[in-house]
Amino acid sequence: MRTLIRNGRVASEGRVQDADVLAEDGRIAAVEPAGGLDPAAADRVLDASGCYVLPGFIDFHTHVDDQIGRFYLADTYESGTRVALRNGITTLCTFVTEGPGLPLLQAMAAARAKAEGCSHCDVLWHLTPTRFEPGDLRALETLLAAGYRTLKLYTTYKAAGIFASYERIEQLFRRLGPLGATFMVHCEDDAVIAAVDPAGLDLGDAHSHTLLRPERAEVAAIQRVVDLALAHRAALHVVHVSTLEGAEILVRNRPSGDLSFETCPQYLVLDDAWLARPDGHHWLCSPPLRDGRERFLQLVRDGAADILATDHCAFRPQDKDDWDGSDLRAVPNGLPGLGALPHVAWKLWADDPDRAALGLAAHLALNPARRAGLQERKGALRPGLDADIVVLDPAGSDLPVRSTLVPAFEAFPRVHSKLSFRHVLLRGEPRVRDGQLLDPGHPAGLPLQPAPGSLAFR
Repeated sequence: MRTLIRNGRVASEGRVQDADVLAEDGRIAAVEPAGGLDPAAADRVLDASGCYVLPGFIDFHTHVDDQIGRFYLADTYESGTRVALRNGITTLCTFVTEGPGLPLLQAMAAARAKAEGCSHCDVLWHLTPTRFEPGDLRALETLLAAGYRTLKLYTTYKAAGIFASYERIEQLFRRLGPLGATFMVHCEDDAVIAAVDPAGLDLGDAHSHTLLRPERAEVAAIQRVVDLALAHRAALHVVHVSTLEGAEILVRNRPSGDLSFETCPQYLVLDDAWLARPDGHHWLCSPPLRDGRERFLQLVRDGAADILATDHCAFRPQDKDDWDGSDLRAVPNGLPGLGALPHVAWKLWADDPDRAALGLAAHLALNPARRAGLQERKGALRPGLDADIVVLDPAGSDLPVRSTLVPAFEAFPRVHSKLSFRHVLLRGEPRVRDGQLLDPGHPAGLPLQPAPGSLAFR
């Protein structure tokens, strides 16, 4: 099947041009100046007049269909990928965490079983190991050799059993870094957090979350893991950076090593005033919402962050409200964001639509594809790559964003957007028209990594 997208403004790999895009057999076949491709030779012609034509978006950081603490997340693979694809996200990256009695390989197999046949967009898994005996490390080496590239580590959450000390992180940098691992690190220094005395805080006030998990905890952890990554030449990606100082550390050290970072919609358009509301616990996430967003926002607008990702972690309303109002630490931490990602990202550069389109193409496609090891398949409109294509109308109806389609408190209730998704193609097949799934009963997403059962482990 040959699909021609005509009359659009193509934004990809740092360039905007009036061009036509031809997809054939699931791949990009050609990108030519407007009028350079013969519509008579196509089986299907889509009109992109007034629209930007972009590579399919990648949300590099989401949590779906998993147990987090006491609660099961609100979004399944089906519902999470449904809202993703409706908003131009053709690849969803999520996590598999090793748990008590559930080795990483079994956890991976279980996650894959939940996703297969239910996902509307393609899925990639980041691995979160929690055990590091010799056999565990050998399994990680085999997974890396098979195409798994990203490992998630936490410098906090001892009680949850996912904490990794700086000594452990250094060991992994030394052993797995040379094998091609990219280390995604949640940076909040556990010792700094442990030193906060909760006895002096009003734990019934959600704003106290900013004191329980202070900015200096993030900054200290970022500095430490950056130093370790540079010393051992490890590829480091710091997730959900929320502080100006933390971002500046990463920008300052980026020329010296393989360093990248992401920030999230909540740290761009929300601040800690939301936590001071009577229902402020609905906005609890970690790291917390911060004050003084102006300089941070400008840094991101100027291109400091490599990736914009959501850390989508939606809980049901009854779960967010499942506390007695006396101790905010009982409230599950996390916000929905999948459906808001491109809309909030666009607003960073909305005064210059071409720049906004290039911002989405870089921060929601090319850079996450590279960090995920998908650059030979995803992230750009280049012949030979998957024909994941977004036809985006920047002048649609002004509507409120919907971060998720399942019951959950909306994280961005004041954010409206005129972005309209005229067409979204997954591997060359139209899957969304005018923001709606064309065939919701037949999800077409694929796993992007080999099944663990197909690998030989020593």
